Amino acid sequence: MIYTTGTIAGNGSTITGTGTNFTAAGSLIRVGCTFIAFTNPVQVLQLTAVASATALSVTPAISPAIAAGTKYAILLSDSLSVDGLAQDIAETFGMYQKYMSGFADVMNGAGDVTITINGVNVTVPGQKSLAKKGANSDITSLSGLTTALSVGQGGTGGKTQAEARAGIGLGSAATQTAQTTATDTGPNMLMKTGAFGLGASSPSIPDSNADAAIGYCGFVSGAGAGGTNWANGYGPMLIMQRITAVAQLQVLDRGILAARYGSSTTGFPTPWAIQYSTANTTKAADGTLKAASPVVKLFADGKAETNAESEGCSVTRQGVGEYLINGCMGLNADAAWGGIDGGFDIPTDRNKQPLIWLDYKVNPDGSVLVKTYHRTYPDAPEFARNEREGFAGGDPIDIPADQFVSVRVEMPQNSIWNLKMLADQKAAEEADRIEAQRVAEAKRIAAEKVQDEGEQSQS
Repeated sequence: MIYTTGTIAGNGSTITGTGTNFTAAGSLIRVGCTFIAFTNPVQVLQLTAVASATALSVTPAISPAIAAGTKYAILLSDSLSVDGLAQDIAETFGMYQKYMSGFADVMNGAGDVTITINGVNVTVPGQKSLAKKGANSDITSLSGLTTALSVGQGGTGGKTQAEARAGIGLGSAATQTAQTTATDTGPNMLMKTGAFGLGASSPSIPDSNADAAIGYCGFVSGAGAGGTNWANGYGPMLIMQRITAVAQLQVLDRGILAARYGSSTTGFPTPWAIQYSTANTTKAADGTLKAASPVVKLFADGKAETNAESEGCSVTRQGVGEYLINGCMGLNADAAWGGIDGGFDIPTDRNKQPLIWLDYKVNPDGSVLVKTYHRTYPDAPEFARNEREGFAGGDPIDIPADQFVSVRVEMPQNSIWNLKMLADQKAAEEADRIEAQRVAEAKRIAAEKVQDEGEQSQS
């Protein structure tokens, strides 16, 4: 076996190679090998050192000097001898030992490691500097990526913030800042659950005075028994504001709406205005509206219609033109109906003439007996006399079939409505008590936290 790769030049005891790799692993080039330079005459030398991939030391001295580009041969076949075989084996083991040492450095290195392979230096990252499979706990940076990692590869699919958000399906909300409290009002903030009383229990205004809600918009909780300037201290309130104009709305019991209007500079100069609805008015037989409750409507056949406050009353037709109202405590003295005697609304004709006379009696048990009588107008034109065959003026007669009589009654303390109102009031008072306890406990915990932090800072 011979080695003839490349060409050489030589002078003295040094051979310099071009295109050679004298230190290549497994080449078997070693001290003691015979070196032949194809000069004229041919020079036969012996290797005394393998300095590098392109440098050898030889003996005896080169004479004459070897010109660049000269061909050569290194005899390797002496491994057929016992001594040569031993040296070959030793060199092979040395090569593997050198490689294994280099590989060990690569496996255990935490940074870049340089090893020599076939005489060429190669720099590779140590395995400890590479990402661990699974946890990726030691990745410090990724550089040189020109294509964004897809979502399936653990990336976002984009190289810009906008592309990344689109890649993982985030909309414009991802660029907004969320509220930290339920009353944050910064620009373009995302509302949290309960913000301005939406989606959760309504927050409380700074104090129990509804006038102090200036500057706050949304739904707020009622202040309870201690509330001032509320239409109803127990009901939640909606507050709306535009620049300095402020409006407040409350839904009271029975669904009655109360509202008032003011400004952030002058406050609320006008009182709460109660809005009229079917909850607080009743349509009389003549089509006009009157204060509603508690009202019982009597019909010709003895049927009755009650509203929320008069629930529990019943009516019995005892005879022609006689109707007994049970479940009440006499008549209501509301001045809006003209006092006790004015607590009735009777049907009229097209000329607003009453069609019947009405009388009543309040029994000791509070029931009311209502009596109706035919009413005529002899001096009126024939079409307006209200004459009915078989009935003279003053005769007992039922309420006209297509009409009704409204009676405003007084309800007992244990009526369905009054008991409900009492229960609601107690429930509201209990809720206020629980809320007061919660606030006190929150303040206590906050005070203890401040105290603990102060003690820790001192220690």
